[in-house]
Order: sequence, then C-alpha cells, then structure tokens
Amino acid sequence: MNNYFDIVLLVIMVPTLLIMFFYEYPSKWGERKFIFGVRNREEFREEKASSAIGRIVSSTRKQALILMICSFVIMGLLMLIPDETVSMTIWVFFIIADLFLLSIPFMRANREMKSLKREIGIKSSSGTVYTDLKGAGAVHALKPVSIIIPNLITALCFLVSLLYDTGMISLPASGRGGSFIMTSMTGTFLFVGLMLIPVAFMMDRIRNEVISSDSDTNRNYNRAKKKVFADMFIFMAWANAAVVILYSVMMFFINSDLVLIIQMTVYMLLLMAAIAILAKKSLAIDRRYRKETDIDVDDDDRWILGSFYYNPDDRRLNVAKRMGIGGTINLGHPAGKAITIVVVMFIAASLVFIAFVSVLGKSKMKVSVENDTLICNMVFDYYKVPLSDIRGVEYSAIEKGFSMSRQVGIGMDPVFIGTFIVNGKSGCKVFMNVDADSYISFEAGGDTYYISCDTMQETEELFSKISAG
Repeated sequence: MNNYFDIVLLVIMVPTLLIMFFYEYPSKWGERKFIFGVRNREEFREEKASSAIGRIVSSTRKQALILMICSFVIMGLLMLIPDETVSMTIWVFFIIADLFLLSIPFMRANREMKSLKREIGIKSSSGTVYTDLKGAGAVHALKPVSIIIPNLITALCFLVSLLYDTGMISLPASGRGGSFIMTSMTGTFLFVGLMLIPVAFMMDRIRNEVISSDSDTNRNYNRAKKKVFADMFIFMAWANAAVVILYSVMMFFINSDLVLIIQMTVYMLLLMAAIAILAKKSLAIDRRYRKETDIDVDDDDRWILGSFYYNPDDRRLNVAKRMGIGGTINLGHPAGKAITIVVVMFIAASLVFIAFVSVLGKSKMKVSVENDTLICNMVFDYYKVPLSDIRGVEYSAIEKGFSMSRQVGIGMDPVFIGTFIVNGKSGCKVFMNVDADSYISFEAGGDTYYISCDTMQETEELFSKISAG
C-alpha cells in the first residue's frame, strides 16, 4: 500500500509543480497582466526597462526550473523508502517545504521588479481602490443550483453508506457492512464538496476589478473571469460526486484497493486538468482585455513579496491573487488577521500531529503481563485487559488470506493498532506487529482481541503467560 500512497502523491505533485512553474514563471512576460506580482505597464516596454525585465525573467525561470527538477528527483527517491511511516512523514514535510522553495525565485524577482520601478522613475501610489458604481455587485456567473445538485448527490451516497453501515438497510455488498469505511470515505468527499460551495460563492462575489473607465468593459471582463472560476468549481463538484458514486459501487461489488487507487489517481488528474484550464483561460482573458485597459491601479507595494496583500485602508476581505490562481485574503482586514492566525495554528497542529504519528509508528511495541493484567503499550497504554476476563485464547501464525482493514487507529506496516476488520469481522481490537508472523487472539469484555509482540518468540512466550494465568 505504501507504493500506492507514493503514486497518488506523485500524481498530485507533478502537475501541481508544472502548473505553478508555467503560470508563475512565464517566458513571454509582455502578455501577462502581472510580472512576478508587479503590475505590467507601458513603461516596461521601453528598451532599457524591457532589457532589464528580460534578464530578470530569464534568471528567475532558470532558478525555478532547477528547483522543479530537483523536486522531481527527490520525489523519485521518496518512492524508494520502504517504511510507510517514515515515507508519509517525509512526504508531508517535503510538500510544504517544496511549495515554499519553488516560490522563493518569484519573491526574489518581485523585489527586483520593484527596484526596477524606482530606477526608471515610477513612483508607487498609495494603492487606491477604484469602484465602478454603475456595475458594483451586479456581475455574477455562478448559478447556485449548478454546484448544489452534485453535492446533494454526494450527500445521498453518504446517507446510503451510513444506513448500510449501521445495518438499517441491506444491500448486495462485499461483507464490509458495519465497518463504517464507506461512511468515512463518502463523508470525506462530502466535506470536500461542501467546502467548495463557500469558496465558489466567495470567488463569484469578489469585488469587481476596475480596468476601464467604460462600465460595460468592466462588466464583461469581470463576468468572463468569474465564469471561468464558476465552471471550474462546478466541474470539481461533479467530479467529487462521480468519484463517490464509483467508490460506492466499487465497495459493493468490486472491493479492490488497486481499483480505488486508480480511481483516486484519475480523480486528482481531473482536478489538476481543471486548474490548468482555469489558468489558461484566465491568461487568455487578460490578453483579450489588455488593449481596453485604461485604468491601472499602482498597488504593488501593498503586496508583500508579490504574494500577500496587506492594505488596512481596503475594506475588501478577499482579493484576486497575483501569485497563483484564485483569491487570497487581505491581511490588513480584521477578519483577515483572524483567519491567518487560525490557518497558521491549524498547519502547526497538523505538523505536530504528523510528527507524533511518526514517532508513535517508530516506537517499540511492548506487551506484558503485570499484576494479572495484560498491558499493551506503545508510548502509552492502549489496552489493559485483566487475565480473568480473557476467554478462548489461541495462538496462530499469520497465513495467506489473513486480512485486516482499519476502522480507527494506526495501520502503517508493520504496526497495526486500533479497531480493525479482521477476516471480515468488524470491531476487533488490534495491537500487532505483523513482522512477528504470528498473533494471539481471544475474547474479553465482549470484544475480540488480536495481539502480537515484536517477534514470534516473544509472542509465543506471551501466549504461555496468558494461558497459565
């Protein structure tokens, strides 16, 4: 399964980096609305400025290209890591670091572009925000029903999965009823789909950008831009619903991990394709309206490194990005500050959790009998079972056909701890190192336990102690 995990991440990261490179590090800077986060302007087409920008673009693209190639090499090496726990941890930290590192040339070029502005005598203004009162708030492209319907379908699949897993309905499935695997998976996709709704509405209701003194031009430009975003979010919502339907059918009739991985890979490729199409269409719209633009707001200094917007005088909470695709928040807005704090705390907590899971996965499993109690410990005590409660204890070798499917807990080879479906039976308490090639099973307190030590010899000795007790 570790190879499948690596493949999915590779499928996500490769197109992400390619889109990031071609969108943020253009070779034909003259066709872009922004050059490394600095608004393109007529003064840049003069010979001296044009030559300087050409050098900045060339050197920056080379830096970004080297970083991207190094990223691909590192990703290839990560796929060779045999330990699933180590691999997952390194992958997560690598992705965060890699996306940041690939942004460094952009940020450096942004400083050079601002320096060039000063050299050629362009003075930055305060970043006045223009509003077209005639068309303010009147331009929208998203039809709510278009994004709500696919989410209703996803919600229906989630409801069917929940009813099936709770035993309230019976379906011709593969015997996984009661495991709540279907419920958790469909619930995850439903959550993703529901998160798309507020983001889609936010982008559709972002304040219209004023590029011209002609209101019709402003309306047409903003409608075109918002239509591209609306189409992308609707496509993502339908892709989300489609993968839930296919997953449900697979769980009922096919029940194959390989099919699931293929399905998820296709799903991620579709999402990346949607983002790539969005980027291409957005650039085409900017080129189309470049000749009709007669209002250029010089708010470059409000963009920190061309990536983060800070303007306390701007009442907008969200604005269109200059680096990347979509929107970003105004860090100078009170709500923007609060959102930033929450996001930073969430990321930090996620990294701490991943690090904890990594440490947990590499810690030594200890199973002992103390004071007539069986204790399963790994960093902390997972199970404490009085020997007097144990019934039907058996010692078995792990043979072909032995299967475990995680419901709650850790399932990273070779460590399996938590509640699992074992050989088709759900709700089993597991504390096993499968490298021991053996296990002890017994009933206690209405639960079925599967326990092993780090080695077969230790497991045999534990069996003797439990049997004697």
